[in-house]
Amino acid sequence: MAIAGAGHDHGEAAPQAHGTALPRFVAVSEDLEMVGIVNGKQLTIFLDRFTDNSPVNDAQIDIDIEGRKYKAEKHGVGEYEVILKDTLKPGVIAITATIQAGELNDLLTGELDLHEDEDEPVSGSSWKGIALWIGGGLLALMALGAIVRFRQQARTA
Repeated sequence: MAIAGAGHDHGEAAPQAHGTALPRFVAVSEDLEMVGIVNGKQLTIFLDRFTDNSPVNDAQIDIDIEGRKYKAEKHGVGEYEVILKDTLKPGVIAITATIQAGELNDLLTGELDLHEDEDEPVSGSSWKGIALWIGGGLLALMALGAIVRFRQQARTA
């Protein structure tokens, strides 16, 4: 085993980011594609044309979430925003959006599947657990091999 001397180490390891992706839903029709991302009480909606993925900038979006109706406000290129009255509760939530963009009228539906936050980090602990199980399995195989070898030597002697 080699140990780095003074001035030869690489310093502290960079901290690794742990976290989860924000909950999202997708709703698609022949003409439009909508992606919604929930961050607390804020719902960000991205709307584009299905055929060429170009953003839809002139839309009026009325959205129904858990029986509450909201009107999305334009926030950027193909981006709209809704501020929810309450944070959404865990479970499967039906979402309906009525969209008017010029001559185009469309109804999009989707589902948002929200889960309660887990205390366990997404990455890091899972690979360590797998490594421990593999290491334990290898040690058990080595012990079994040693026992078989010992018994064979005892029989021949």
